Amino acid sequence: SNVTALRLRLFAKANKAPPGEWVMGRGWDQEGFTERRYPSRDDIDDLTRDNPVILTRVCGHVALLNTVAMNRLEIDEAAANEEGSVFDRDESGRLTGIIRERAVEEALGGIRPWNDEVIEADILAGEYEAAKSGLTSLHCILSSNYEQELRAFLSLHSKRKLALRYRIYLPAAGLKRLEGPEFGQPVEDDGMLKILGVKVFADGSLGARTAALSEPYSDDPTNSGILRYTGGQLEEILGKAHSLGKQVLIHAIGDAAVSQAIDAIVSVTRGKNEWRHRIEHCSLCTAETMERLKEAGIGVSVQPHFAISDTWASERLGERRIKWLYPLKSLLRNGVTASGGSDAPVEPVSPILGMWAAMVGANYSAEERLDIKEALRLYTINAAFNGFNEGNLGEIREGFLADLTILDSDIRDIHPAMLRKVGVAATVVNGRVAYSYEGVP
Repeated sequence: SNVTALRLRLFAKANKAPPGEWVMGRGWDQEGFTERRYPSRDDIDDLTRDNPVILTRVCGHVALLNTVAMNRLEIDEAAANEEGSVFDRDESGRLTGIIRERAVEEALGGIRPWNDEVIEADILAGEYEAAKSGLTSLHCILSSNYEQELRAFLSLHSKRKLALRYRIYLPAAGLKRLEGPEFGQPVEDDGMLKILGVKVFADGSLGARTAALSEPYSDDPTNSGILRYTGGQLEEILGKAHSLGKQVLIHAIGDAAVSQAIDAIVSVTRGKNEWRHRIEHCSLCTAETMERLKEAGIGVSVQPHFAISDTWASERLGERRIKWLYPLKSLLRNGVTASGGSDAPVEPVSPILGMWAAMVGANYSAEERLDIKEALRLYTINAAFNGFNEGNLGEIREGFLADLTILDSDIRDIHPAMLRKVGVAATVVNGRVAYSYEGVP
């Protein structure tokens, strides 16, 4: 892949868009380009003079705007790097069109390209792919367009069209809307749709070099990433949610962000984490940090497939720090409740691929590879606990809900390398078939 390939795909899409309509895309990765550089607005401005363009990096923490989009969003050369927003500039000081972190959220928050019916259709299309992958429950993080997205979920629930279980989290901006006891709660509590809380981004991603590290990046010695909130700001958000009885998920990848997240949770909960505020990713995590997690009763959601995709990780962190990246086995051994996730669409949504990644790991994480029982626990018992469902989900037991994933192979003694080839024969939720492979009754 290269910048020319990105241009060709954008041209094909922009050529079909009516004048003035937003052209949106996601998935580029400068590490995969032969040029090994970020694209700029100069690479794409000539492709469309009438359409604003926003192309989000695969991680979701960086985006590329064309000049039309910058004008539409009122981003000019006076734009300042502050409050978690970053605007890249070239050597002459001119904006390149690359924006990072909160600036991406604000840009996407100003775009409303779809109606409710389109969003409902997209939810159902995504649900089919999730069910086909064997998922029975999803922890779903809404975007800055959360009100419209939540309205679509509630509409589908009222029409009994949701086949999987959803645990919904709003962005931090939606916290104020959770103050009303009626907001976002389905009329009928059948266990299929629950609004559990909010997700907060404490830092960015390793791929974009915006994950907050306690020491600079090994391949970018003047950069230690971005902390998007001060400790006090993070505590304020947590405290408000905690007082409302809502769960907070804190995205924290770099070790500095993980430490900040733990500090905030401990300060607010005073050691009693009854609402199970948890850390999403917890990617760079030392032994000392694991001990703090255990003592504070803080769970984490890990994404094993990161270890497969992040081929450049050693370059980012260096030999000394890389041993603490994605320490899955150490987390479990130290008594931390770690559940498995995908961070889709960043990584494949399939829990089978997630378990496979947890078992085969990466070359730098051989000691952290899990066995099949440990990998299963990530996606069953521990996932149920982190979603407040340990009493009725996560195990096949008398009295538990009939949520089952039926595979086409027995995986109990499978060779790790073969796990990725296992297929899903059927997915059952609440005793009803949500997906079945052709030919399976």
